Amino acid sequence: MRRRDAAWRAGEAGLLPFLFLACALPVLALTALLTPPGQSPDEPAHLIRANGLLQGAFMPVRKLGTDPYTGTPIQQVGVKIDSGLLEAGLGKTTQADGRPVVTTADAADLYLIPWAHQRIFASIPNTATYFPLAYLPAAIGLGVGKLLGASPFVCVILARLANAAAYLAAGAATLAVAAYARALFLAVLLLPMSLFLGGTLNQDGLLIALTCLACAGLTRGTPGGRKLGFAAFLVVLLAKPPYLPLLGLFALPLAWPGFWRRAGGVVFASVPVLLWAAIIALFITVPFGKSPYHPGPLFTGANVLMDRTNAAANLHILLADKARFATLPLHTLALWGTDKLKEMVGVLGLLQITFPQWFYGLWWGAVGMALLGVVVSPRPEPLPLAIALLNGALVLAVIILTAWLIMISFYLSWTNVGLDFIDGLQGRYALLLLPFLPFAIPALGGWLPEWVAALPVLLMGGLDIGYIPLKVLLFYYFH
Repeated sequence: MRRRDAAWRAGEAGLLPFLFLACALPVLALTALLTPPGQSPDEPAHLIRANGLLQGAFMPVRKLGTDPYTGTPIQQVGVKIDSGLLEAGLGKTTQADGRPVVTTADAADLYLIPWAHQRIFASIPNTATYFPLAYLPAAIGLGVGKLLGASPFVCVILARLANAAAYLAAGAATLAVAAYARALFLAVLLLPMSLFLGGTLNQDGLLIALTCLACAGLTRGTPGGRKLGFAAFLVVLLAKPPYLPLLGLFALPLAWPGFWRRAGGVVFASVPVLLWAAIIALFITVPFGKSPYHPGPLFTGANVLMDRTNAAANLHILLADKARFATLPLHTLALWGTDKLKEMVGVLGLLQITFPQWFYGLWWGAVGMALLGVVVSPRPEPLPLAIALLNGALVLAVIILTAWLIMISFYLSWTNVGLDFIDGLQGRYALLLLPFLPFAIPALGGWLPEWVAALPVLLMGGLDIGYIPLKVLLFYYFH
């Protein structure tokens, strides 16, 4: 029986990467080709960072600028970019029926945008804090395009395709490396939201794939697997420091030989993340510009018109009633939790392209089956139940802590002063948490081959090959 189980596991490990590529490659390629430039979250800002890396601008520059609306001095942070490339990255669409569509004239104009050979400063406070390592694939794509003499629009597409190739490589490596939980990793990698981001210049797609790879290395329980996990997840953390508590899970399992050695590795790996966080706090971060607004109901000062975020003011609001550290996140989830669950599966474009309810239900059913597979599928070395439950409770606590920390960071950095809810949260941010769930789930048996748990995911992935590009095509090009 053990030999048969081992054969099943070996077969799944060998086949699942190819099935993943078969499902993901068409969606990523068509997303890269069909999605108009600028129609994924923050894509122009990500383009500016990738191009900056290609130009040697490792860190954005903070400087004093002028607010174009009020004429008052403001702090800006960004890098320089060829104005022609920026114009191509912003894209051209025409509003029709309440949505941005690409007309024949828009498409022709995009192809004809020339290189301006004039670099302008572009302020990008939303992406300036990201460590640039995850922009390397897009920068390579841009560089290849420039070497070939391609137009700015073609360079944007090549950068997207390079990002997609990196996503495919990280995803296939995840499924080849993982010792268990492959069905769940496959589900996260094939979710429409993950694939859509992976085929654009938004680096979140690649970060999702790298998180899956990090957790896959951790499932092996070996020093080599743990090192792979550290390397992959450090790239994620340098872009997203609020996820740092998850690094502590690399010290698990508790009450198991070698824990303190593993904990020392976690402390060592956290140092560059903490250093980068200090650098961005001191030299990069600036308040976000906002449309003029009056402070929200929690603000007790003068009701003056504001046009910037103010972390200090919102922190004062939290400290004035410390229960708000809990009530604000809970109130926000009560208001929009269902919407965030949909966004985790996929709300594409600039949060405009939605799917029918049945589609979201089927995808969450597939994810649920993948989680069931974690419980009943074989594991190389299952922990004793008592230790597994102890570790599972700790993992869940860390995941909840991380989610809370992300929400609080958005209240401080993005939410208008004094609002009684947290603004700016999007479902895709939770996709970095899902790959850690297997470590919260004890193994209760080994009677179900993992391919059975992966089958619903593969069926949904097969459906997405045609459905996701069709939704993009209908939204942007049929009018």
